[in-house]
Amino acid sequence: MSPVTCPFCNPPAEEIVVRNDLCYARWDKFPVSQGHLLVIPFRHTPDFFSMTDDERRATVDLIGECKKIIEEPSPTPDGYNIGFNVGEAGGQTVMHCHCHVIPRYAGDVENPRGGVRGVVPGKRGY
Repeated sequence: MSPVTCPFCNPPAEEIVVRNDLCYARWDKFPVSQGHLLVIPFRHTPDFFSMTDDERRATVDLIGECKKIIEEPSPTPDGYNIGFNVGEAGGQTVMHCHCHVIPRYAGDVENPRGGVRGVVPGKRGY
């Protein structure tokens, strides 16, 4: 995917919820829960491992800002999943690095034990 066709490159101003010099956050267009945000570097780079150290720091800083934004309205989340999908086998569908900030709410799934370990069915380890 080239920056010309990438849905995360050149975001419209109205889609940016919060930003810093190196990355921005926008609402996920296919949210898995109320308040699901994406943190995305402005530079077109494929995944977490291709980010610069400065981009990683800027992403973490923006994740903290996202938490504040998510918690402004109610209901306040009871927990969070935060993470990157890397490569097709890892579930990445847009090959421009992005971090999911997913608020979690008590009772949103039957058994949340294991958190992100649940992405591979039967492998939660308990």
